[in-house]
Amino acid sequence: METTHLHIKNMCCERCVEVIMKLLKATKYKVISITLGELVLKGKISSQDRYNIEQRLKDKGFSLTDTYNEKLISKTKALLLQYRDKLSLNEKPVKISAFISNGMQMSFSHVSRIFSQLEEITVEKYLLLLRMEKAKELLIQTELSASEISDRLGYNSPQSFITQFKKEVGKTPGEYRLNPAPARIHLDKLAYQDIKQKKRFSKLSAK
Repeated sequence: METTHLHIKNMCCERCVEVIMKLLKATKYKVISITLGELVLKGKISSQDRYNIEQRLKDKGFSLTDTYNEKLISKTKALLLQYRDKLSLNEKPVKISAFISNGMQMSFSHVSRIFSQLEEITVEKYLLLLRMEKAKELLIQTELSASEISDRLGYNSPQSFITQFKKEVGKTPGEYRLNPAPARIHLDKLAYQDIKQKKRFSKLSAK
């Protein structure tokens, strides 16, 4: 069976999968599967079909990736989100390097090098930011203690989580729960905003 694989940027959760499924449900395109970062359609599609799908996606804040590197970045981010969510479900996945290598079917060093070059952030740092955003979500939306959140996010100890959270967010988890600022960052803006904030802080510190 012939299929078409389309790689999609800015997918960050299962809700995104549901949105795209709903977008395509009323069209002629037969969806085989939708996962974070990838849409698989039955049969081959024309350039006009691709354009039509892309326009539908743009209306909801998504876009298609074209180049090898864009596809690699999109799939890597989807895998990092899956890894983070496995931690949130209190699962104990393999090391991140093995998880990415298995998911991408290529060496972690290759993926890591391209990711760092294009995103201006390492794979490990991006995963850290994902964990921090999940911690913010849990602090705001649940009554879980810092110790319970630490366990969900795969930290070795509550103190390690608290120390890292304060370093990255500027507040302890308890302080953030009382006053949730800075606000949570949408995942498709995560790396860009973090780098921008770090550069601004560096400039201010240098004055």
